[in-house]
Amino acid sequence: MKDEIRQVLDMLKEGKITNEEAINLIDALKSTEKDQEEITTSKPKRFFRVNVTKNNQPKVNIKIPFSLVKWGINIANKMGKDTVKIGGEEIPFDMDELNKAINDPEFSGKICDIYDEEKNEHIEVEII
Repeated sequence: MKDEIRQVLDMLKEGKITNEEAINLIDALKSTEKDQEEITTSKPKRFFRVNVTKNNQPKVNIKIPFSLVKWGINIANKMGKDTVKIGGEEIPFDMDELNKAINDPEFSGKICDIYDEEKNEHIEVEII
């Protein structure tokens, strides 16, 4: 950014721009630098992914923003829900573990990995 400000000051010195224009250009440069810093320091969005396969064929593959899931889980927690209904079957989950994952911004990985050999079904739930 120093080079850009130097260029603005050179343009001002040479009379190519006015004092007001120089101030506006420098302000714009500083604003752009702040925006860049926010982009590089912001954490990547997390997603909640559910993948269900039956007989090694994909049946469900959902990926949604984690913030939306977090909202839904908070509501489920208030309602006392501790199961998820998938394909007509109630699947229990550990709300304490899920809350730990929700509140840990660094967490990513599988929350649930179920394989039913009898039905040849595989269910994976993860935060990515």
